[in-house]
Amino acid sequence: MTSPALDAAAPLTQAAARPADGVAPLTDGVAPLAEAAQLAFLDPAKLHFSRHGATLRLTIDGDRSVLQVSVLRAFPLSEPRGFLSVRDGGGNELGVLVDPTSLGEEDRKIVEAELERRYLIPIIKRIAAVKERFGTVDWEMETDRGLCKFTTRNLRENVTHPSPGRVVLTDVDGNRYDVPDIGRLDAGSRAALFEHI
Repeated sequence: MTSPALDAAAPLTQAAARPADGVAPLTDGVAPLAEAAQLAFLDPAKLHFSRHGATLRLTIDGDRSVLQVSVLRAFPLSEPRGFLSVRDGGGNELGVLVDPTSLGEEDRKIVEAELERRYLIPIIKRIAAVKERFGTVDWEMETDRGLCKFTTRNLRENVTHPSPGRVVLTDVDGNRYDVPDIGRLDAGSRAALFEHI
């Protein structure tokens, strides 16, 4: 399979191969380019995903268990069903899962649910209520998926403006909520949003 072209919105997912001590050798202060560009490809037959509450866990047969992992699409636009970056709780890439359909049935379902949760972004239609307390903001929103409540913290870091008039909020659990066009919100919702972002 040929490697897809990089998507503009895709995170970079190259992980340098490292020896057992975790430190890449240096050549004049720079790791060799070929070594830095190597990716670790994960064998789907050795991967076993599980859920512990909201936390995704992974056991790699014959290697290790990771208590918190995340699964991200390396190429969300051109290859949304393949080339998944599997990362530990610190955001370090464990490796790339090229074809998730090769996972066992239960593991595949868990990964698909995780991707749906991560990449399904509710569209905010109206702000029903908002309350600030102790450095957090509690929101009650009407979305295209119904009424939802969530909490945000440190809005300077958890609000993005992907384009003029568009706002994406990220809650304390990493879920995102999209306001595609602030101008289409009612006046009360706009005022509540501007007051807190």
